[in-house]
Amino acid sequence: MRGARLRAAVYAVAFLLGWNLVLLPSLVRSLLGHFQRGDTDFGVLLFTGALLYTLGAVTSGHLVDRCGRQAALGTAALAYPAALLAMALCPTWALLVVAAAPGYWAVGVLEGGLNGLFLDLHRDQRGRAMNRLHLYVALGAFTGPLAVGGLSLLDIGWRPVLVGTALAAAAAAAALLGGGMPSGRGQDTAARGGGLRLAGSLVPFTGLALAINLYVAAELAVSNWVVRLLDSTTVAAATLVLAVYWAGLALGRWTAERVVERIGYTAFACLCVVASGVFLLAALAVTGTGPRLVLFGLVGVCYGPVYPMIMAIGGGLFPGRLNRVSGALSAAAVSGSVLYPPLLGVVADAVGLRAGMVGAVLLVVPIVLSLLLVRRRGPTAVVTPNRPGRG
Repeated sequence: MRGARLRAAVYAVAFLLGWNLVLLPSLVRSLLGHFQRGDTDFGVLLFTGALLYTLGAVTSGHLVDRCGRQAALGTAALAYPAALLAMALCPTWALLVVAAAPGYWAVGVLEGGLNGLFLDLHRDQRGRAMNRLHLYVALGAFTGPLAVGGLSLLDIGWRPVLVGTALAAAAAAAALLGGGMPSGRGQDTAARGGGLRLAGSLVPFTGLALAINLYVAAELAVSNWVVRLLDSTTVAAATLVLAVYWAGLALGRWTAERVVERIGYTAFACLCVVASGVFLLAALAVTGTGPRLVLFGLVGVCYGPVYPMIMAIGGGLFPGRLNRVSGALSAAAVSGSVLYPPLLGVVADAVGLRAGMVGAVLLVVPIVLSLLLVRRRGPTAVVTPNRPGRG
């Protein structure tokens, strides 16, 4: 019973992580209009948030290892709704950016911590477990734009959306704190002598870190800016495209959960990355809401399994350092949002968003090369699934 309650609480928090991922991008028109700001200002907010998110993710493994999951993840789960309430009360743009800071840090800690928790609980089927966890992230990101788009028709403003999200996050935090998480304290220090060494080389880990970094840069370039890209349409139509994009990610992860244990992790991830680039290029070339819905949805389907697969590969590379490797890869992932997605605000003011998003297509090449480097230099565990009964 306790295991079922814990899984339900973790999935609820994962859902809110996805909701949070698209919350401000979905509200971008309302926020910029209310505070009379431009795309560059929104880019600065994303940049600030990405830095703090990275800090939270990179420290999550250390916090769990030293303080335990209950203390580390519980603190972050409570800090997030507190930050949202503070943002809802801000009268100026500068104060809103400051108020958002602890929320971004908290979300980084939660993402790194939950990844480590699931890698720990599902060592024999890492690919399936990570796709299931991140399926709920995608479902949250899918629901968020639909909700914001629908509420925009009622003209209730952006503040009630933040308050409502804060209340839901507080309820999820209470469930997580009562879920009976395994401590995780001291788990990594037991393997301290091994560090992150792998066969005398950090090349495979570096390849994974680069791949997940560039993947998130591409994924969030689409997620953060597609509503703004479609500013010639209504808010409801633009947020619908964003919702379909995230529905595609959810579908991709749901499908991967069922097939990935029979396919090589690295080969499957590379196939998804290449297909995503093809569909994204097509999506940027077409006009009309219908074709865009289909193509951005297909981009999402292909993007969906990539993050969980890279995380699962990392769990196979470093089974004795799950807290810290999950935190390090989460930090590498979110650091992908530090430069490129915020930079698109500057690009938009200069030459337009469409040109900037072509860069996300070009990122396909280094992502695939990085994954192939891992396949070549890493052990067998990273290129074949870890089926039940295998070590």
